[in-house]
Amino acid sequence: MPQPPAHRSRRFILKGRVRKPKSPSESDEEGGMPPKKPRGQQPGRGKQPGSSPAAESSPAAESSPAAESSSGKQAAESSPAAESSPAAESSPAADSKDESQLLDPNKARKLCKDTSVEFIEAYVRGTEKDKEAQKMLFLSKICALCRTVSEKGLTLDLHAFCRKNKLVENIMALLEKEPMDSLNTEFRQKAMETIAVLSNTVPRALHGKKESLRNACYRSVFFLPPESDVPETERALYTKTMNAMDPMLAAFVRNCPTASISAELQNILEVLLDLAGSKNSTVRERAVTRIERLSDFILSHFVAKISDYNEKHKDSHKDLRKLYIPILGQLLGHLFIVSCGTDSVSCTAFDALFRFYKIISDGRECSLTKDMESYAETHKSLKDATFPLIVMSFPCEIAEAFGGYLFPSERLDIILTALEALQDSSVHDKQGACSVLDTALEDPKYWLTDVPTIMEGIRKNLDSIHTASARRCLDSLLLQLTNLMSREEVKNLLQFSPPSDSTALGMWEVVLAMPQTLQKVLNALMEDLPLRNWCTAVTEDTCIRRLAMLAQNHVSEEEFGNPVHLQSYLKHPSPAMRLMALKGLSTVSESPEKARKIQVVLPDILEALQDTNADVVLKALLVLRNVMARVERREAGRTALQLAEKLLPLFDHESSQVREHSICLFQAVTEAVLRQRKRALKRTVHSSLLPLYFRMRDQSESVAKASGEALVVAAEFLRRKELKHLAQTKQTCRIGECLLQQDGGRVEEYLQQSQPYLQDSQTVLRLEAVRFIGLAARYSGDQSEEKQNEIISVLRSSGKDVEPMVRCLAAQTIMILASRRNRTSGRRFRQLWCC
Repeated sequence: MPQPPAHRSRRFILKGRVRKPKSPSESDEEGGMPPKKPRGQQPGRGKQPGSSPAAESSPAAESSPAAESSSGKQAAESSPAAESSPAAESSPAADSKDESQLLDPNKARKLCKDTSVEFIEAYVRGTEKDKEAQKMLFLSKICALCRTVSEKGLTLDLHAFCRKNKLVENIMALLEKEPMDSLNTEFRQKAMETIAVLSNTVPRALHGKKESLRNACYRSVFFLPPESDVPETERALYTKTMNAMDPMLAAFVRNCPTASISAELQNILEVLLDLAGSKNSTVRERAVTRIERLSDFILSHFVAKISDYNEKHKDSHKDLRKLYIPILGQLLGHLFIVSCGTDSVSCTAFDALFRFYKIISDGRECSLTKDMESYAETHKSLKDATFPLIVMSFPCEIAEAFGGYLFPSERLDIILTALEALQDSSVHDKQGACSVLDTALEDPKYWLTDVPTIMEGIRKNLDSIHTASARRCLDSLLLQLTNLMSREEVKNLLQFSPPSDSTALGMWEVVLAMPQTLQKVLNALMEDLPLRNWCTAVTEDTCIRRLAMLAQNHVSEEEFGNPVHLQSYLKHPSPAMRLMALKGLSTVSESPEKARKIQVVLPDILEALQDTNADVVLKALLVLRNVMARVERREAGRTALQLAEKLLPLFDHESSQVREHSICLFQAVTEAVLRQRKRALKRTVHSSLLPLYFRMRDQSESVAKASGEALVVAAEFLRRKELKHLAQTKQTCRIGECLLQQDGGRVEEYLQQSQPYLQDSQTVLRLEAVRFIGLAARYSGDQSEEKQNEIISVLRSSGKDVEPMVRCLAAQTIMILASRRNRTSGRRFRQLWCC
């Protein structure tokens, strides 16, 4: 069986319903011993007229899966006190005595036929155990033996008999041999019914073996093919087999000592919950159905039994209505998420929630804390409005309705379960998990009481969550937790080591991106002088602390240290580390004072523009934009040339955001030195004209707009009035010819610049490149046949373009160039290129 996840201790309280106490004669000793008989009744003589009515009206019969279950009538009425008393446990000496006195030899021969002892012992000793008829008869004989011992009051010690003949082990071995891919016989159904009978009649025989029995049944039943895949004639067998598990699980709970019921429920539910998260939809459905049936049993029978026990033991200081189920929070969290669907499983989950709600709301009325009472009162309207609507309720509404009756540890488990459900590999609905977390975000002081544990839950799951909606929800939760952090918790967060822990790095990326939460963290940091000392050593794990101190306006440069230490973070081999450092710098660079300090690491930020990671490049552009906007013009001029040269290649970046931001930054740099008109910058501005002209036709409207505006500034810088006018009026068709006419000496350069656009991913740019190359051939100073052939050779690659328009235009251009027409054909060229 798959191993269930680790669980935490949780409280679960039930309010019982009082029943009339049973008389002492209605209880028996644990292990299936019959009640005392009236004087004059001989052992082994069957039921006498004066026998106890317990054999006629035991509640155990209510959940008996078959006719044989009547054998458990006496055991089902066992007193909880007797079940849990030390005397009820068997010692080695007693077990030895039981074996030596297995059956009175004088009566054994008379009872062999009635009690099936002879057949059971022969079957256990035999070698042909796999024959179907023999297996079924073996199970029937066990049930018959239990019925005979219980009804006739024989002196046979069933516990010793079961142990000597290893009845439970034999049933388990037979179950494990059943094929997991088919269901052809009633054996599995009969086996679970027999286990229920043994539990009702001789519960001690199952001590220490329940977990193995449950797992054997789970493996044998849960992984069978879907019922819809089997012939219609066999579906009834599927239904009966699945249903046989429910009374078996109920019998396990009913017949264990009352003080152990919590542990028994925990053991059953934790494996069912693990199966309910299986990637196999059939397994999930069967597991959720078993949970729903068990919740119905708890509501119908269990509360009454606990109340009855408490009524008998009024003087006891221990109130057994308070039943602890550690897994309850995780179970409810799972059911909240599953209930948001529209299939049959969601309806089953909602039915289970309805019963659990009745159990805990009734059982905890007298145990609520002040904050629980306040929350319950605030959401009182949901108590009556949500559950009758069944599938129309959202997980957040259901969680709110439960919230007022849940203890902090259970609320924590619900949050952690929702976080796990956000993982990409989870089969759970991401919207359902987000809906549960929305409940916590609406009232964070009530739901998010254990900030460190939830932060650790985020850290564990962050690397496995990439769905956009899930990440947005997670970011909101992280920011809310940051606001709730105490000073000590902030210190713990600062102690994360980003280079060795990518999840901690992701958490810091969110915190550093939000000024309001960053300010809270930094204030806590600066209040503690020892924290400042963390930054004395130049090590990789001090990145967060140095960035945090850099963001504090009142921290002197001496306290912060040399910002050059940030170079190690900007050159870190991990893209996540570089991105996180740049995110921190982009936040602090919004301050003019900090922007000036960052200039010392500008060369390293410029190098980041050549990074292969688009996010790193984009964040570097944002930092540079902030720095250039907040430094003096004289200082800006020093880096303008170097920055402009780095920006030109980004005009053609595959990311539209990078293209847009690089063009906008280029415009800002050009404007910053517009009056100075540095000679060294003119060549770079000249080189930007053609890329900006092409990008005016970019399919991204924001890129096209930014390109047009940047071209206006570039034309003004170069004092090109006509070009500036054409760019302002967006006469794109005439800009190309204007460039060729006014820059006759740069035609060859333009031809080289335009060739890469023949391979651009955008069809409109490839078309523009073919047009421009054909037009440039006319203005080229070299009209030799060799030069014309070179241009034709370049255009031939476009003759194989995937777009017919590009192929057609390339063929026309090649034909015109090949005709070697003289300059009088210029008008035809102009009509072609400007269409």
